[in-house]
Amino acid sequence: MTIQVLLLALFAANLALIWLAQFQDKFKWYRFLGAFILVVLPLASVFFQQPVFELDYFWWRIAGVIAIILGLGLIVWAKLTVASLPAEIGQQPKKLRTEGPYAFVRHPIYLGLIFVFVGWWWAAAAVYSFYFGMVILAMIWIEAYLEEKLLLEKIFGAEFIDYRRRTGMFWIK
Repeated sequence: MTIQVLLLALFAANLALIWLAQFQDKFKWYRFLGAFILVVLPLASVFFQQPVFELDYFWWRIAGVIAIILGLGLIVWAKLTVASLPAEIGQQPKKLRTEGPYAFVRHPIYLGLIFVFVGWWWAAAAVYSFYFGMVILAMIWIEAYLEEKLLLEKIFGAEFIDYRRRTGMFWIK
């Protein structure tokens, strides 16, 4: 359990550094590394010794693989939709995207990551990673909320507020 707490602290510190890189030019180099760490830390949590859930393991693995495939598909679809945006992670978008998966949810990439993480934790059936995952999911929600309040509302104003009214953050309205 100690390693899970350490991974959680690293995840939180990484999110803080990503936000610092967003607002400080001298930390722009951290954007790609931070995004990589954001994905790798939760996935790495299952490789440490921990108790496992004693469920019908075969069906949890099947459900986990399906969730991972759905999540990766959603991420790819969202990335293809924003392909015309700047390639560097963290640059401010020039246009509010409301087509493709963005027509249904405001954060399809985060939702895809949630599907991948949950699928991975289901497939591993690791108890501590599951608890770790609940905190990670809360942090992803907080990240999305702050991104909307501190960045998107300021950049796009009334256009974003109208878009937010029509679409759910992670779920279809």
